[in-house]
Amino acid sequence: MGNDDRAPRLVQLGNWDVELSLLEGPGAAWDEIVSAWLPAENRLPPRAPKDFPSNGWRIVHTFHPEWAQEAMILSAPSQVESNRWVLVQLFRDGNGWQVASPLSSCGPSPTKEERRAGLRLDWAKTTYSMAMGSMPEVDVVLVNESLREWTPSEEDTSHVQGMVLSQDGEQIGNGWYATGRTPRLPKLQPGQETTLPAFRNNPELKNLPAGDYQMVAFLAALNLRTVIPAKLTIE
Repeated sequence: MGNDDRAPRLVQLGNWDVELSLLEGPGAAWDEIVSAWLPAENRLPPRAPKDFPSNGWRIVHTFHPEWAQEAMILSAPSQVESNRWVLVQLFRDGNGWQVASPLSSCGPSPTKEERRAGLRLDWAKTTYSMAMGSMPEVDVVLVNESLREWTPSEEDTSHVQGMVLSQDGEQIGNGWYATGRTPRLPKLQPGQETTLPAFRNNPELKNLPAGDYQMVAFLAALNLRTVIPAKLTIE
């Protein structure tokens, strides 16, 4: 097995885990770092604010999304807020490199894996039943199993993604996605729990035919999943 001490220290910046070492050092000027990808007359992001950082930029993450040939995340320290970073996403498609909008600003936080340590996500009930076409209340319970208070970061919102599976484990639909920011999770003392809705206005639940199903859920902000599926019977 490898030595974990050699692994780079990661922090979460926006939606991405980045190496902490990449946030060190002075960085580069915006024009300098994007000169290889963006034309001189179109380098500033759309609707860039007046306090858009001119310096301190560095590439913190690269990836290959399904919707583009490649993409990268650039970041620089905010000029107006301490310990916050401005994030800009560049992507390349058939028209070349472009700036994705909007910009975002956030502070670095521990990774999801670190933040969810000591937490467990359970179903409020192990079995649910509903009449065909109805919409039952389906909840999960977030429990702090640790011996210390759990405090959410600014990224830790209460959006739970509930999904329905067939008896063979095949996912049906996509479940419920939040269309805006959901409330932040509360602080949890040792042994304390909070109840969260797993489905809201989910058309897949309303449109399912009669039969037996399974349900799984995960807390998106922490990527924390229910260990055991709940049973759903539609009559």
